[in-house]
Amino acid sequence: MPLEQWLPQQEKIALKNLLRNIAPPGTAPGAVIASPSKENPNYWFHWVRDAALVMDLVVDQYALSSSADQKAYYLNLLWNYADFSRMNQLTPNPSGGPGEPKFHVDGSAFVGPWGRPQNDGPALRAITLIRFAKALIQNSKAEESRRLSNTIKYDLEYVSHHWKHPSFDLWEEIHGMHFYTLIVQYQSMVEGAEYLDLLGDTGASEWYRKQAQSLETELNKHWESPKGYIVSTRNRVGGIDYKGSNLDASVILGVLHASTFKTFSVEDSRVAATLLKAKQTFKSLYAINQSGPKGIAIGRYPEDKYDGYSSAGDGNPWILITNGFAEFHFRLAQRLEKRGRLTIDRWNQPFFRDLGMDLPLGVIQKGESRFSAVLQALMTEGDEYLTRVKYHIDSDGQMAEQMNRWSGYLQGARDLTWSYASFLTALEARSKTP
Repeated sequence: MPLEQWLPQQEKIALKNLLRNIAPPGTAPGAVIASPSKENPNYWFHWVRDAALVMDLVVDQYALSSSADQKAYYLNLLWNYADFSRMNQLTPNPSGGPGEPKFHVDGSAFVGPWGRPQNDGPALRAITLIRFAKALIQNSKAEESRRLSNTIKYDLEYVSHHWKHPSFDLWEEIHGMHFYTLIVQYQSMVEGAEYLDLLGDTGASEWYRKQAQSLETELNKHWESPKGYIVSTRNRVGGIDYKGSNLDASVILGVLHASTFKTFSVEDSRVAATLLKAKQTFKSLYAINQSGPKGIAIGRYPEDKYDGYSSAGDGNPWILITNGFAEFHFRLAQRLEKRGRLTIDRWNQPFFRDLGMDLPLGVIQKGESRFSAVLQALMTEGDEYLTRVKYHIDSDGQMAEQMNRWSGYLQGARDLTWSYASFLTALEARSKTP
């Protein structure tokens, strides 16, 4: 089936399966399960990070829905999520605060051993709830939006006072300072300041802006020009110790999930250099990339040992990351079209050369044939990543966590909610490109 025919079909399947994982039978209203899988692996939990990313997409669905019934449906899901989030915040847990990574589906604390705290969760949850509050205001529900203020402020205060502290990364493996965590914390401070301005809390908004400035300085330390890419972790204090390259696709996911237009945006040439390094590494690492579609299946990091069932195997490509690399190219095309120019420097020149564009250093303006060719090359590359995913997923459209690096068959948690969300956000970005 041609990609253009498959995409709208898969969009319906992805949205249906994603929504099915929000408060399914046996869970509390507002809970978002990571996957229906209850054993080998057990993902029958509400992860703060995953849930925030999923519900951010639901905010978009609410904002874009023209049907009154659909709008009411999404609104109910969002309020339930907001209430469940508040319950999570107030539930005593082993982390002792909002950095607790996951909860049982009834909202009770998970007290088993785990990599905690994970400080990306509160930042992402704050971003999602701020965007929900703004969507309510745009739908003439400003007074109702104030119900969210305590929950949002709780997370923002935590981020603003704890971002300097080491935590576990989004893969729950390394204790240290992570680019992904820092960039979503940065964005939560930026959006938090704007939100508190709306509420008239100028003291808090000023404090958050100061933290954003400091976070930006910290983020820049992750760029290592001798390596030519952004390293994922600095100042490791614990966790796995075999990640020698410090090259991680989570850097690209952080850029996407923060959606920043300032520091380390999709237009940043350092981000392009990091993406190219990851692409080249995984292209040669995974056997499935040597056959089939042209698009490259992307994993977490080259030394990965988690195979979807244990951490003693061979790491595989992930559907959500491959979708994310597609989304990056669509978003970049969109931003360049809006800006109307592209600056080629020593760091992004190889990225565009890899796309078949041999561009000299300097500025290319909108209206030049080369500019249009760049946009087309970005769109084509994004589609190739989606084609790779299409090639490996089940005929029923089920998206698991991983694709086996040797055979391409799906493995790991089935119907991963984040996989569906990543496909839908990639498709949304694709629809907005020129």
